[in-house]
Amino acid sequence: MRITFSFLIILFLSTLFLSCDNGEDFNHDPSFRLSFSKDSLSFDTIFSSLPSTTQQLKVYNTSSKSILIDEINLQNNVNDYLLNINGIEGNSAKQIQIPANDSLFIFVKLIVEDRDEDNPYLLEDFIQFTFNSKIQRFLIKSWGQDIIRFTENEIKSQVWTSKRPYFIEEALFLKQNSELTINEGTKVYFKKDAGLHLYGNLNIKGSFDKPVFFGSHRREELYNSVPAQWNGLSFYSESKDNYISHLHLENAVKGLSLESERNDNKLEMEYSKLLNFSTTGIKINNFDLKMHDVIVSNCGEQAILLEGDGNFEFNHCNFINQWQISFRDKPCLSNLSNNKNNLKIANSIIWGTRSNELEIGSDAIIRNCLIKLSEEKQNDLSTNFRSCIFNSDPEFISVSKHDYNFKENSVLIDKALLDIANFYPVDFNGNSRISDAAPDIGSIEFIEKDE
Repeated sequence: MRITFSFLIILFLSTLFLSCDNGEDFNHDPSFRLSFSKDSLSFDTIFSSLPSTTQQLKVYNTSSKSILIDEINLQNNVNDYLLNINGIEGNSAKQIQIPANDSLFIFVKLIVEDRDEDNPYLLEDFIQFTFNSKIQRFLIKSWGQDIIRFTENEIKSQVWTSKRPYFIEEALFLKQNSELTINEGTKVYFKKDAGLHLYGNLNIKGSFDKPVFFGSHRREELYNSVPAQWNGLSFYSESKDNYISHLHLENAVKGLSLESERNDNKLEMEYSKLLNFSTTGIKINNFDLKMHDVIVSNCGEQAILLEGDGNFEFNHCNFINQWQISFRDKPCLSNLSNNKNNLKIANSIIWGTRSNELEIGSDAIIRNCLIKLSEEKQNDLSTNFRSCIFNSDPEFISVSKHDYNFKENSVLIDKALLDIANFYPVDFNGNSRISDAAPDIGSIEFIEKDE
């Protein structure tokens, strides 16, 4: 009996050894290659000292046998890259087994060290897989960009330039009696809940070729059109004389909020685009506002909200609200100001998904505009309108992509007032609006393409 029991133990151990040995029947073919879930892995431009999002790479063993990887590491050892290999953090790992027809995960993120350079710099490396006496490489790459940060939350008069992007991490305040000048091509990025608060004057001097950009620091494609990523610009009573030219501002809680205790403040704005806000695009209270060739689009509330005292003049503007994220019960443009005869709009578009996209007082003057408005409201406000078009599809190229160029059969073509266009002869795209039969309604002049 004792002999039989000993024999069974020996037999069990032998079987176990053989089964383990069979389980380690690895693929040793030097021509075998691993497969990957993507051809290469790349990040959008990453700002120095700020972590990237984490990206995932899946490594496949398509063989009917296991693969033993002697080592996984970074070829160039670019320290900005951080790996997590099968749940273990570290930029190298040894003796990694991938069972037959199975896979492993590698997670990659990036924290860029500041190099004190103005221009973006390429960060390129390869994940190396050493197995079967050979090396197989997988490309990872990104651009790094050093940024200008603020050590205090209050600034005095200064000039911002395009040499490096500006990164605003929390509320930043421009002091009273100061002026912030922002030159063409400057890019300003804001962290969640950050915003720019102006008690002094703002002077933005962008150009057609090099607009000024304000937006979220999240540059991944996933965040391209997501509102409420930062808080927008706020102007106060002490901010008296402001000018904005060629600004692209996007993806905030609000675009511009101008609040004063009394009306002795003003803002003039031209050739600017404000997109994607969870509340209002432009909110005015006791400020004068004069704009031409300005596009305001996709707002959870009004694109334009006018309150208090102020004089408002809008020419060749596009106010378009196709908000789809939640229910919107506010019109595209609301004039709720104390002085009802202070609004003049010409050669502009007021459009959106609601049946009534305009709310005005009885003395406003609206000329040669395309407006989304019910027949009942048209009748109620008939004395306000002169040569306006109602409820006709403008035939935009793509509202979802904010492409407000329009097709050759659009009702906007040749319907604008020439006397207004003569004051603003160049459209949003830098094209002449007075070189053909007549100017077009809106910010953009139709240009017939050559065959």
